[in-house]
Amino acid sequence: MIKKIKHSLRFKLTMLLMIIMTLTIFGSIGITLLSVKTYFVGKLKNRMINAYNDVNVIFSNDLDASSKSEALSKIVARGDITILVLDAKDGMQYTNINEQSKMLESMQALAALLEGKDENDLSELFINGQTGYYQFNKNYDTSMNADFYDLTGVLDDGSLIALRSSGARLNENVKITLQLYMYVGVFAIVIGCIAMFVASSFYVRPIHEMAVAAKKMSQLDFDTRVSTKHQDEIGELGESINSMSKELESTISELKTANVRLSKDIEKKNQIDEMRKEFLSHVSHELKTPIALIQGYAEGLKENIFDDPESKDFYCEVIMDEADRMNTMVKKLMALNELEFGVDKINMERFDLIELMKNINHSSEILLQPNEQHLIFNYNEPLYVWGDEFMIEEVYTNYLTNAIHHAPDGGKVEIFLEETGKIVRVNVFNEGNPIPEDELEKIWIKFYKVDKARTREYGGSGIGLSIVAATMKLHGRKYGAYNRSDGVVFYFELEKEYKNVEET
Repeated sequence: MIKKIKHSLRFKLTMLLMIIMTLTIFGSIGITLLSVKTYFVGKLKNRMINAYNDVNVIFSNDLDASSKSEALSKIVARGDITILVLDAKDGMQYTNINEQSKMLESMQALAALLEGKDENDLSELFINGQTGYYQFNKNYDTSMNADFYDLTGVLDDGSLIALRSSGARLNENVKITLQLYMYVGVFAIVIGCIAMFVASSFYVRPIHEMAVAAKKMSQLDFDTRVSTKHQDEIGELGESINSMSKELESTISELKTANVRLSKDIEKKNQIDEMRKEFLSHVSHELKTPIALIQGYAEGLKENIFDDPESKDFYCEVIMDEADRMNTMVKKLMALNELEFGVDKINMERFDLIELMKNINHSSEILLQPNEQHLIFNYNEPLYVWGDEFMIEEVYTNYLTNAIHHAPDGGKVEIFLEETGKIVRVNVFNEGNPIPEDELEKIWIKFYKVDKARTREYGGSGIGLSIVAATMKLHGRKYGAYNRSDGVVFYFELEKEYKNVEET
């Protein structure tokens, strides 16, 4: 946690501003240390010069002693300045010093240094002020063992003047000022750091929000938006991040769409490749036997193995049967291929299902006679359904042919309908052995045969039920098979009223 705080922008910004502020304040303190005494001495000198000029004006005017004393008292009241005015003839004219004080003796001695000096001497040694001559010096008074700032001069009326201020008091003022400045500086640093830490959140918070948003964007979450209340560069950055999020979301969406489309294309290509391999494998397997038979019987005819016409006719019939079998299988494969790849478009139309089944039943009677099987179909009233009549005819024909060939000798094939609402289910039942339960889902696969021997016997290729599955998927309707105790039922469903197949 501490490490995280140390590396936070808010902490770094606060520390940087604190360091700058500290350096600025202590730099100011250093400059003050070097200049504050000079500043205080300059201010004291100006006050003493102003007091000198005011006193000079008072003694230049013809005022009585009471007025002079009152005016001089006002000057003394301005600050910590001691005044002594002497006349070479009349002696002391004014002082605010106790007569028994060493200060008086010291200042009298200081003023006495001016006695006997003419104007030329004064102009060389003193400053020519607004109303007289004066000099300002810092002196060490040995009698009082202290530093003083003294201004001595000559008034316009010839009187001598000495003004004094304590050096210790000035130093004390300098010390107090420096201490106050340092206290204020430290307090300002503390308050400033707190204020900067609090204020920095105003800038750090939106930046942190942007960092969170950027992290979510890196995880492909583009719902987060950054607040853009700021009208400065941070606000512009927030708007840029929001704009980038929208653009990335749009781009990622397009990429995902393209990726899904590409995945489907790849899946379809792989499926086509697998179907092609499977197709070639099954076709080569299914054609191997008839081709071998045709080749064998053709070679027999060529070699004239049998000279009698009956044998030759038999050989020719076998060749023709196998050729017809291959032709039928190829046609069915082509039809199935067209159904699976969506080449054929279903032609939805309304037709009489009963009439269609009656016609196919009649055509199939020849298949029932050899084994004395009988077909049960007890429907005569028209029943109109929607679908592709040609495709449904192929479906029903496959079911019926399959049922006849799998029914036992003397067995029955029964056709019965079930109506539920708008749906009619066509059921084709044949007596006989049931299909193993684990085989019921596999019989719709191309070339899959539960009983390979019997399929070969009646000419089946294992494609018919695959055509049924493809046709019903194209219609969007249910189909299937299930076992009964006495046989197997194959079924498919149609709608009695039209409904768009694409919505199913």
